Amino acid sequence: MNLSRTRAARLVVLGLLLSLQGNAVFAQKSKKQDLATLERNLRAEMNFLASDALQGRGSGTNYERIAAEFIASQFRQFGLEPAGDPDASGAPGFVQRVPMQSMKFTEAPTLRVIGGTETRSWQFGRDLLVATMRGAKVAGPLQVGDADAALSKGAFVLVRIAADADRQKRQDVARRARAARVAALVMSETDANKETRAAGNVPLPNLPNRLGGDAPGDAFASITVSPEAFNQLASLPAGTQMEFSGPVQVTDTGSTWNAVGKLPGSDPKLAGEAIFLSAHLDHLGVSNDANATDKIFNGADDDASGCVSVLELARALSSGKRPKRTVYFMCFGSEERGGWGAQYFAAHSPVAVEKTIADLNFEMLGRPDAKVGADTLWLTGFERTNLGTELKKRGARLVADPHPEQNFFQRSDNYTLALRGIVAQTVSSYGLHTDYHRTSDEASKIDFAFMTKSVASMIEPIRWLANSSFRPEWVPGQMPTR
Repeated sequence: MNLSRTRAARLVVLGLLLSLQGNAVFAQKSKKQDLATLERNLRAEMNFLASDALQGRGSGTNYERIAAEFIASQFRQFGLEPAGDPDASGAPGFVQRVPMQSMKFTEAPTLRVIGGTETRSWQFGRDLLVATMRGAKVAGPLQVGDADAALSKGAFVLVRIAADADRQKRQDVARRARAARVAALVMSETDANKETRAAGNVPLPNLPNRLGGDAPGDAFASITVSPEAFNQLASLPAGTQMEFSGPVQVTDTGSTWNAVGKLPGSDPKLAGEAIFLSAHLDHLGVSNDANATDKIFNGADDDASGCVSVLELARALSSGKRPKRTVYFMCFGSEERGGWGAQYFAAHSPVAVEKTIADLNFEMLGRPDAKVGADTLWLTGFERTNLGTELKKRGARLVADPHPEQNFFQRSDNYTLALRGIVAQTVSSYGLHTDYHRTSDEASKIDFAFMTKSVASMIEPIRWLANSSFRPEWVPGQMPTR
């Protein structure tokens, strides 16, 4: 049968339109199937990590290690390369053991002049008390100034402050001292300090745990001294070398555990650069409250939600063509006890700082935040860098942190890496819900539909970052120093 050219052309166009419509329907069904698969995976992984079987994944416990081993097994299944310690057979593994130690003073520490001919000293409990002590030894050149004076990094700062200065004023000085990274802050004592000191038998200062085998880092002390001791210190020449320390007993206290997998980059030039995707795998363990009916801190939102997000990002990025840049997937231990897993990884990072493009940390994104739009995540420190803006252009549902008063930028493992100069920020949607750090933070409270869309929205923007030559930068003056 013969058809006119016009009629034939119309049939061809109609056929193309039907084909395109069919492809669109198929693509829509495929997208729904992908989201359904993603949600199924998130539920399965969450229901294990936040189950009672893991007893709250307490920091440094064997249950934390089980969580690390589970995550490691998933990394292996996805085809990532191991980036942890050798396993029992000596083969490369995905789990990284982080040795921990405790420290305690065995005698009262002493503040003294070191070097030169000066031998003056002042003793804890008799002449001074300690408000804060990070590290068993602090030392530096003496600097004397008023409460508003500029403070020098590494200095042993003696601050003149009015005797009637309120607690807020003293706290402000202490915060400035920490931000300036001084070695020690010394102020005159309050009436309450004097009463404590005069009562005698003051307990020795508590010392924080430390990474095993490592010298204590970021040491700092905040000290209050008697008026007599303050005047004696103020009479010393500026720059006099000071030290506050005492004999210490160090005890091995076990380990915490990281899970680390690597997806090597495919581009000969860009493979040496790395993207970090991180979360923390520990939580608060089991309550000691004998009257509690539920004693397990399941930690579904905090931070099983971050771990399963990292797992599904690893699954997505490892399927298909490898990205040009290398991507590391890390789930850290002991975030709840001081961020020890992240600190260990940072101190032994397989990638130099200048080759680390960014760290995106994932924490508490299992429920929507009513303070931002629907299906929206927020990024801590959004205004500090240009990373969030660029990811947003590529489809990431990211906005600025709506809770700046909570200081979330400094309250997760991203901060450890940010202090080293790496653009490191946390993706979250925590809306200050009342289950935070309570036994009621369970998987039944997770909004999996929201979480699925959230994780899915991050896949392509992160894939773009891993394939581009874009290097995020700090806004001038916004890179943290402490």
